[in-house]
Amino acid sequence: MLPPQDMASSALYPIATLVVGLTILSSGAARAQNCDPALAARYEVVFESTWSASTHPADFPPGPHMSGLVGGTRRAGVSFWNLGGLASAGIESMAETGSKTALIAEVNAAITAGDVEFVLSGGGIGTSPGSVTMQFDVTSDFSRVTLVSMIAPQPRLVRGRVGIRSVRRRPFPRLRRGRPRALRRGHRQRHQLHRRNNNTNPADPITQITGYPFFGVPLGTFTFTKLQGECLGLCVTNLVAGQTATVEVSHGTPGEMVAVLWSTSLGSYQASSGGWCVDFGIALPGNPLSRLVAMGACDANGDFVHTATVPAALQGRAFQFQSAEKNTCPDPCMSRVVAATVQ
Repeated sequence: MLPPQDMASSALYPIATLVVGLTILSSGAARAQNCDPALAARYEVVFESTWSASTHPADFPPGPHMSGLVGGTRRAGVSFWNLGGLASAGIESMAETGSKTALIAEVNAAITAGDVEFVLSGGGIGTSPGSVTMQFDVTSDFSRVTLVSMIAPQPRLVRGRVGIRSVRRRPFPRLRRGRPRALRRGHRQRHQLHRRNNNTNPADPITQITGYPFFGVPLGTFTFTKLQGECLGLCVTNLVAGQTATVEVSHGTPGEMVAVLWSTSLGSYQASSGGWCVDFGIALPGNPLSRLVAMGACDANGDFVHTATVPAALQGRAFQFQSAEKNTCPDPCMSRVVAATVQ
């Protein structure tokens, strides 16, 4: 298996020359400032509503349900609602009618501005208690998730919604649970709102409902589960015959071991011992250590850098590179496969 436990436990394993004749110049704790690829991962979110007459007996309405999930994947610092702030037209429309249209228009505008990557739009819950599931993609450049849904019919004195304002998806955790918060939508007046939607002047801010009729009892949970995706960033630069190439690993765990391997073709190789539990997407021989480019510990920023001289005889040869991190079992932590040809 690769790497063997005794070798994988140390960053000082003496590698003089690889099969392809790459002479090591340096490797170790240097910041990979030129390598910050947008890592991609697919997640599944389950919104489970526990809202019922038994959990929330105060003024519980008939026919309880939740509108369709809506939101987006966004950059840090971008927000569609905040406690103490005023609701946008899209949030107000969603909270009052369950309509996604206006809010999706706001998300699309944020996509045009470069603040959001993807619109999230999923189903609702026809009868509460119940659950709804949706899948979506996240990249490291847009690592926050916002999701909201309307509570309906809404209890007397309340016009509201539940929502997750900011769940960070990078570094990508394997499982995340959050409690959706019951919120007043922060724009309309709060009396007999199941009958009237008159604007207040001035508008009311968004507030969390901690008292009547929910009294701090959760309405349900959002559970985020990583299905697949990259964990490490990998860049191979200046792969030029006779010159110094640089291999950079980013987004690793500070202080943890990473290994970078190469191959001449795609394939599969599983390593499942010594703290390694990965399935490489490249073909490796019986002795995969002959395909080891470098191995070492990530620095305090989660980066690892390796430089090597590229032999002149390799000009025109095509290679596949991939990196993996140790001690992430049972889940693999790997980079994408990087294809590069020696210039």
